Amino acid sequence: MTDSPESLADRLRSLGVNTGASSIKSRVIQKYRIEDVIQGNFELSTYGDIFVRKVLVDNAYTHGNTIFDNASISKRLIQWSSKSNKSVDLSSILFLDTETTGLSGGTGTLPFLIGVGKFTSEGFLTSQIFIRNPAEERAQLEQLNKYLVGIEAIATYNGKAFDIPILKTRYVINGFQSPFENLLHFDLLPLSRRIWKRRLESRSLKDLETNVLEFSRNQMEVPGWEIPVIYFNYLRSGDARPLEGVFNHNAIDIQSLAAIFLVLNKLAANPETKSIENTTDILSLAIQLETSGEIDKALSLYEQLLSQELPDRLFTELQLRYSRILKRNGDFEKAANVLYHKEELADIQVMIQLAKVLEHQQKNLDAALRYTENALEILESHATDLSLTTYQFQKTDLEKRKSRLIQKLLSSNK
Repeated sequence: MTDSPESLADRLRSLGVNTGASSIKSRVIQKYRIEDVIQGNFELSTYGDIFVRKVLVDNAYTHGNTIFDNASISKRLIQWSSKSNKSVDLSSILFLDTETTGLSGGTGTLPFLIGVGKFTSEGFLTSQIFIRNPAEERAQLEQLNKYLVGIEAIATYNGKAFDIPILKTRYVINGFQSPFENLLHFDLLPLSRRIWKRRLESRSLKDLETNVLEFSRNQMEVPGWEIPVIYFNYLRSGDARPLEGVFNHNAIDIQSLAAIFLVLNKLAANPETKSIENTTDILSLAIQLETSGEIDKALSLYEQLLSQELPDRLFTELQLRYSRILKRNGDFEKAANVLYHKEELADIQVMIQLAKVLEHQQKNLDAALRYTENALEILESHATDLSLTTYQFQKTDLEKRKSRLIQKLLSSNK
């Protein structure tokens, strides 16, 4: 359930936190102050000092298997992830991630730590803006505005659904104008799902770290679900020591976000490269090219994959997609050859499509009838795996096709 602004304020007051405008300094006795635990500095704003931690990794830093180099941004990546034809430089992108008082969003959710990362001439710089109590929020938002100067785009992971709506709400509540309205937004989650959904069951940022970046977090890692509790405990106790893990978690999230961006940019810039070793990823890239209208490049990758190893279900998807384009282009003989390929897989949808080509384009009624009957046999053998509606629909369709083919054969033999 999303906290309302009132419920959040009540909760903060119950922890001994004064949320009034005059309480810029926490009334909680600081046993272990944030500046004693985290190496950072207080930066001056119109609304008081705000604590900022900066982490710089040098040029050519390697995050797992990914080198932080100053690459040119592929126009294809911009189109895939933001539906824009605008050109941007890597140095004009701000990588953003927040840590909040709740995980469900809503007007009562407060981003107590805002992390931003940027590629600079010195390396990749992560800046983390922290509020010691909610009264420092205006100073935090003003500080974020400073980091957005000269920025043309932001990059997030699920930021369109979570981080940015929360930040926009906080700007409005504090009487500020949102700085995000005219910025290009690379939300990498939807594209990551399309590229890696066939290989990975989960496409969380942490799963991509492990399986795509080959990066492992250290023992300082804090699970995301614990972070709101840690912050509320800090507000109550004044003990900032557990926040060290939260800062570490946020910094790694931003570095991993930048690394995933670089990986996706490399794939988009040259999807036909032979350096992509995972055939499942190649299939996903081909499908992404097809759905974005680059049919010739998709066909090239589909043809390449015919001679490579893929799990059965993915090879079936390859056959169906490749043959559909070939049929649309009028190349029915090649479409039939693609569907014949690895016939031993005996997938019902492949059999149906092959029967269609044989009947309507190649006029081979005997073969069309044979594959229709094969499809019926497969359907019966997998009946228990299908819903009753799907089973009945496919059976009716195949029996009609079989009956029509028999009638055509009888007519042609008269």
